[in-house]
Amino acid sequence: MYCWPGFPPNGRNTTTMSEFTLSLLRRQKPRCAKTWLPGIQAITDLLLAEYGTPTLGNYRDPVKEIFYIVLSAKTTEPLYQAAYRRLWKRFRTLSEIANASATELYECIGGAGLGTKRSAQLHEIARRLIADLGSNPGKRLKRLSSEDAYCYLRSLPGIGPKSAFCIMMYSLDFDVFPVDTHVHRVLCRVGVIRARAKHYHAQSYLPGFVPQGRSRELHAALVVHGRRICTPRLPSCQLCVIRNLCKYGRKASR
Repeated sequence: MYCWPGFPPNGRNTTTMSEFTLSLLRRQKPRCAKTWLPGIQAITDLLLAEYGTPTLGNYRDPVKEIFYIVLSAKTTEPLYQAAYRRLWKRFRTLSEIANASATELYECIGGAGLGTKRSAQLHEIARRLIADLGSNPGKRLKRLSSEDAYCYLRSLPGIGPKSAFCIMMYSLDFDVFPVDTHVHRVLCRVGVIRARAKHYHAQSYLPGFVPQGRSRELHAALVVHGRRICTPRLPSCQLCVIRNLCKYGRKASR
């Protein structure tokens, strides 16, 4: 087991990382990766030609990205975007969030759902970041290795594996590949993963199919494609630019 060192200085943190998770960060390639790699490269190129380099509203500042990711879980984009703006309009600094009451935080983010739970999570995250990483936690986070960054992020309330990978990819510039619901659905229809593959199985081997250095652009393009075209119900296969490379799309065309 990998033990996350360094923060807090008293050494009381006992967060560990399994060899399974370490394998995700090391991007181990499945046996069939060579077969799929040309197809994934072609899909990446086609999606980028269609959507450009899409932005999903994520932040380069890892501290702001942590709050953005927590608020975006299990809610719609308009709701979490509005909640995020209200939060930082009322509380200008991390210290202000750490010192705010649960009621004050709820007033900002309650409209995005799970307000009571998320208010507690955001308050604890702010408190932890200051206590563990000092007055400039973003700068300290950017100095961590991928293993240390993952372990620390996972120790924060409300940050699961996919959320940790998103923060690492968007704000810390690590070449990791988060598998969210859109990525999972599109690549399942393409045929890279089985129809009933569990999310954690997909996260364990999909990074090995992604061309080196293209994780961020492919992830963002798949999210946009999943929102606009490859929707959960009634996907618009006739408008899909990757339908000829997609198992589901070819079947729908016939």
